[in-house]
Amino acid sequence: MLNMTSGETLLWVTDPWPTLSHQKDTTLRLMEETVNLGIPSCWSSADILFQGPEGTWKAASIDPSFARHDSADPGHRMSLWEPSGFRQVHDRIDPPVNTHYVEVARRLHAGAVHGEGLLNPLDIITGQSEKLPLPELLHLAPRQMVVNPSDSEQAIDFIRQHKEFVSKPMNLAQSIGVRRHSRPESTEETRILLESLTEHFTKPLLLQEYLPEIEKGEVRMWFAMGCFIGALKKFPAQNDFRVLIDEGSRIEAYHPDAKELQVAEEIGTKLHRHRIALAAVDFISGKISDFNITSPGLLVQLEEVHQKNFANRIIRQLLNGF
Repeated sequence: MLNMTSGETLLWVTDPWPTLSHQKDTTLRLMEETVNLGIPSCWSSADILFQGPEGTWKAASIDPSFARHDSADPGHRMSLWEPSGFRQVHDRIDPPVNTHYVEVARRLHAGAVHGEGLLNPLDIITGQSEKLPLPELLHLAPRQMVVNPSDSEQAIDFIRQHKEFVSKPMNLAQSIGVRRHSRPESTEETRILLESLTEHFTKPLLLQEYLPEIEKGEVRMWFAMGCFIGALKKFPAQNDFRVLIDEGSRIEAYHPDAKELQVAEEIGTKLHRHRIALAAVDFISGKISDFNITSPGLLVQLEEVHQKNFANRIIRQLLNGF
């Protein structure tokens, strides 16, 4: 039997249920808050959603007793739904944005109120690397360059200009493959390093100046519908320059100063213009280090360190629309 949604229901699409960190997962926290607010919601995963007949989606209604601490898999309660009836569809699959990710996003876009109910936008999800901010915000980024096969000489020049630099594989996510380097002693050593990092220029790579201020922490600012929500500070893991939350990186509440709030307002304006509903932007010493727009996380941690219910405000912002 096909469920005809009322047009008020929200759909949350994630990775498979068993892979989620139920106590700390941002999507589950947002789903939990929709229950608290009495807003009808459904959940599905990318590996289940399209298993029904053509023109239908498989999803499970979120029970009024749902809480993220209860890890019971709702998969056994799946039923068929009419896609265009969902008020909003939140594509919350974790990056990297690979072929599978893009295919899921496109199919969601095709069924979700002619694409208008899909958050975030398809062109942003598939065309905007999270290693780079929006073009209008590049002035807030550190010195950096994307390495392409035709840019080998420019990449060598970039590296030779920096005593230390960071390499970030653009086809990976969650700090995987991110490395800190000291400048090689010769041009030939630099060329060999580049060939290794790009697998002979077959893999996209971002080179970025190393920001030693990372030792004092990285600030994450959360945005919903272009509005600044809150911030926390993350610190590198022990004996590492990277922030690795799953490996014990410390976090604490953070309160932006007046200048940082001005930057947040500028970023929020650009996010709103591009109809990016949810985003988490990371800063090191005032420079954008990451631009999370696929499935921005750490909401539970943000609430814990501030002892505030930010999910409530986020859901209300989402329902207000652009």
